[in-house]
Amino acid sequence: MVISAGPAQAQATVTPVSFTQTETFTAPLEGCLPGDLVGTVTVTETFTGQVVDTGKNVFTVHGVDNFDYHMTLPDGRFVQSGLNRDLVAFVANPPHTVFNVVTQDFRTFYAADGTPTGTLTIHAGNHLTYIDTNGNHIPDPGEISAQFDYVRLRCG
Repeated sequence: MVISAGPAQAQATVTPVSFTQTETFTAPLEGCLPGDLVGTVTVTETFTGQVVDTGKNVFTVHGVDNFDYHMTLPDGRFVQSGLNRDLVAFVANPPHTVFNVVTQDFRTFYAADGTPTGTLTIHAGNHLTYIDTNGNHIPDPGEISAQFDYVRLRCG
């Protein structure tokens, strides 16, 4: 016997998302150079991804956040990013919410003449799962069922 399930009643609206922004500021380079050595940093962020809305109060966001990082130090040395990105996934199925981001960041140090002198590698991640029992869209104490963060920084 074959039982027909009937026509599907699913719907989804897929919206592409992209933006680019550039910021310039002064800061030290995390982890590999002395903390009092401050340079001028220019970061251009480019996000591309998509939002999927099922129309039933469920939506997801998936995307890649790419960063072009350049730091110039007062003595002419500089730092330039290679691969530098965050992989982002967010799912909201109220009251359940899951957020995950993985960071891959590879930078190279250069002498003032452009000779490579070292590297910085950062691998990081953040995960959060919570049940929003009070409906305020904020992970409050007692609502979080899973959470972890990690950062691995290596200078070479």
